[in-house]
Amino acid sequence: MREIEAMGLGVWQVTVALVADALRARAWPTAALLALGMTRYWRAVDGLRLDVGTYVAGLEYATGRSAVVVGKPATAFFSSALELLGCIAEEAVMVGDDIVGDVGGAQSAGLGGVLVRTGKFRPADLDRDDIKPDAVFASFADVPAWIESHCG
Repeated sequence: MREIEAMGLGVWQVTVALVADALRARAWPTAALLALGMTRYWRAVDGLRLDVGTYVAGLEYATGRSAVVVGKPATAFFSSALELLGCIAEEAVMVGDDIVGDVGGAQSAGLGGVLVRTGKFRPADLDRDDIKPDAVFASFADVPAWIESHCG
């Protein structure tokens, strides 16, 4: 049997059963734990659902190991995007509905962070002391005019 070198958790297909299978595979003593993101929840048609970050946190706790996060809100994720776009952080803005993953992650990487009141936005997001969006809009449709007024 080949040794497992890495275990990864992605988006939407993560379930409690899948996480339990990963733990039972006993890969965690030697395998790297990779996470495609650390988002807490997402909005489905029927309401909020737990997202991959919740399960990653459980595996981190169960294994005593930290995951390598390759998606939001990791700075490396935003740095890769900037490199692909050929710009620096001060020239970029992240627009999203997740105060932590989108706005907080972007701001930690030096980008602007704009929050839209769509998707999984909740009014309580605006009450946080640790993350303050650079702007808040009802929808993404309001963003282009704001960018134009701020960037010329």
